Amino acid sequence: MMKKGNRLPERLYALAMWGVSAVFAVFLVGLGGLVIDDLPRNTDQVAYEPAYPADLQRRRDALLDQQRAIEAERDIDKIRLDAARSAASNAKDSFQAWIDTRKATTDPRQDSELLARTQTLESLQNAAHEAEQRVEDLDRRRVENDHARIALNDEREAARDSYRPIYERLVFKAQLHVFLLRLAFTLPLLLMSTWLVLRQRQTSYWPLYRGFVLASLYAFFVELVPYLPSYGGYIRYGVGALLTILVCIVLIRNMQAYLARRRLAEAESEKERRQRVNREQAYARIDRKFCPDCERPLVLAEGLETNFCVHCGLTLYEHCGICQTRNIAFNRFCMSCGSEGMGHGGDASQASSVAAN
Repeated sequence: MMKKGNRLPERLYALAMWGVSAVFAVFLVGLGGLVIDDLPRNTDQVAYEPAYPADLQRRRDALLDQQRAIEAERDIDKIRLDAARSAASNAKDSFQAWIDTRKATTDPRQDSELLARTQTLESLQNAAHEAEQRVEDLDRRRVENDHARIALNDEREAARDSYRPIYERLVFKAQLHVFLLRLAFTLPLLLMSTWLVLRQRQTSYWPLYRGFVLASLYAFFVELVPYLPSYGGYIRYGVGALLTILVCIVLIRNMQAYLARRRLAEAESEKERRQRVNREQAYARIDRKFCPDCERPLVLAEGLETNFCVHCGLTLYEHCGICQTRNIAFNRFCMSCGSEGMGHGGDASQASSVAAN
């Protein structure tokens, strides 16, 4: 965050350094992406292919062959049945017409022909009946084949379900393999980033280190976390809970260390504490109505000048010893008369006497 007390070149420099960090992070992310792309990304190579018993496969093939044979034979017998029914129907019509003629002529010489026609019609009807029996028998066999295939499919589904635990273990191993490869790549980056944040934040090369930290965070959240094995959600939720505990412990310890440092600092004299405060930070915090030292909110009373922090006693404003103008106590020069001697904790009166002499 840029501070109002900074010079313009310092602000531009801070922006430029953030730009350097961002560009450096982009290049590192691209470079790391080339490495990550060569690593396995998913478990598609683990196919769900249960090993069915050989007997089930042989029975399945036999039933399919039997079904095709039944269908082919039934098609042929259905054609024969249709032909036999047509022939029997035509013969019956012809026989009926001949009977009518026989009744009209009453010629006894036609009795032998009557017997022959009757036998022919009976043979045709018997042939049609036999064709119907064959089709019905094939339909029965087809139904039996369907039932057998349904039972076989049930056995195959049972075998498939029994394979599912094996498949889930294979998938988990593949996911774990992918995750461990990515962890081997990102864990050193995370450890290095942690060390840089803890040890190198105040160095001149922090903008480059900051870009490395940003790239490491991208690698962690984009390239590693989505490939964390789920295993029913237990691992992901467990790891999330563990990370939450670790973050909570770090935050608690940091806060305790901060409070301990504040207690030691507040035990020092007001002059020592004010000299330790950075001038630019002091301007920014006073502008936000916070004490530059103890960082507590300033207590403001309407109609009264707030010159001191009521919590730690730090001097916030003081009057110039020359012109009596009220200045921020961290000013080096009076903003009204320009006299030097502001921001030195009680030295304003000394500056006034020197100027008077």
